[in-house]
Amino acid sequence: MTREEFDKNRRRFGDDIDAWPAPLREPARAFMARESDDALDRLVRQAALVEGDDGALARKVMARIDRRAPRPSLLPRFLVAPTGLAASAAALLITATIAGYQVARLQDQSQDSELLALAAGARLPDDGGPAIAGDAGEGDAL
Repeated sequence: MTREEFDKNRRRFGDDIDAWPAPLREPARAFMARESDDALDRLVRQAALVEGDDGALARKVMARIDRRAPRPSLLPRFLVAPTGLAASAAALLITATIAGYQVARLQDQSQDSELLALAAGARLPDDGGPAIAGDAGEGDAL
C-alpha cells in the first residue's frame, strides 16, 4: 500500500483501521508500522545531523535551575532551624526575666525607703509628699 492509497482509504472509510473492509486492514496496518519506523528513523537521522553545543545546553539548564533556587534569606539558617528557634526563644525568655527583675527592683526601692522611714519613726504624709522626720524624744507608741 502506498501513501496515496492509504490516504484515499482513510478519507473513504475513516481514521479507525478496524472499521475498514477486511481485505484492506492488514495492508493498512503494515503501512502504518512501516511509516512509524520510517518516521522514527528520520527523526534519529535529523537529530544526529544537527550540530549542537552541549556546553550551551548545559549552561541553559543550569541557569534555569539557578532561577528556581531559593534566594538566601536575611535570617541565618541557624535561626530558622528548630534548634535555633528554641535557643532564640530561651534567650528571649531569660532577657525578659532579667529585665522584669530590674524593673521590679527599681519600683521596690521607693517602697523600701518608705518602710525604713516608717520603721525609724518618721511620719509619712497621705498625699505621697516628702517624709517628715519624727522627733526622737517623742516616743510614739504604735
